[in-house]
Amino acid sequence: MKYLRYLFGRAIKKIKLSIAGAKGSATYWTSHMVANDDWQNAADSLDHLNWRNQQYPGYIELMPVNNADGLVVLDYGCGPGNDLVGFSEFSSPKRLIGADVSPTALKASKRRLALHERTAEFLQIDEETNKLDLPDECVDLVHSSGVLHHVKNLGPALNEICRVLKRGGRFQVMIYNYDSLWLHLYTAYTHQLEMGLYRNLDLLEAFKRTTDGPDCPISHCYRPFEFVEIVKRHGFSGDFKGSSISLHELSLLPKRFDAIKNRQLNAEHRAFLSAVSFDERGHPLVNDNVAGINGCFEFTKA
Repeated sequence: MKYLRYLFGRAIKKIKLSIAGAKGSATYWTSHMVANDDWQNAADSLDHLNWRNQQYPGYIELMPVNNADGLVVLDYGCGPGNDLVGFSEFSSPKRLIGADVSPTALKASKRRLALHERTAEFLQIDEETNKLDLPDECVDLVHSSGVLHHVKNLGPALNEICRVLKRGGRFQVMIYNYDSLWLHLYTAYTHQLEMGLYRNLDLLEAFKRTTDGPDCPISHCYRPFEFVEIVKRHGFSGDFKGSSISLHELSLLPKRFDAIKNRQLNAEHRAFLSAVSFDERGHPLVNDNVAGINGCFEFTKA
């Protein structure tokens, strides 16, 4: 009986997420917020932050939270407050602001920071306009981790980020990386060929289904040079810093041999997987870049 209740509960949750996804990003991320445990104290919260970073080796070095002393920091797409906690614990920002489309995420962030006896300001973003209730050029550092690949209107979002950032201010951002094992192995081979899922979908639509739940309404990935070109058109200068890889991608590495041998796999993916070499940490490289899903960039306001 307990198992039947469990299955029924899972089915209801899937239906709710499907409905939420159809209503847009704000509704979806309110229903499907990323890992948000009921932390009882600051130690639990900090342990989760450390655990989260350990799932993506190399991430925290590319998207640091310990370099914001005396700065006004905006966490654009703060979710349940992981990086707000990071900035408040490992830096001494002058002002800390969390912004998100989900009111549930903002409430979770506020509760979580209270465990650390820290405070921040919170802003809800309208997913249509992306307007931020902040004056022009008031922010020193905009941090956005795993968010801009989900936004409905990327151009207006980048315009608003540029507007509130001071001249010379920094914009550090992580988005999903096209040049990754996630796309070329996990999506194109494991899902579409090995498991037979999403075979009727094009590659990028299938990729969307494999990242943040099959009903996630928006989930793009970008080649690094493409994303740099997009951001530069909105008032920034800067470049690709590098990628970090997920432990999940690392666990799939042995499958690349079967994938390369499979003639049904598109030649683009076979060529990518054939080009893999390894760095001293054992992380896979293609064209001297880590072939991981987290593409990290740093820009300044031009």
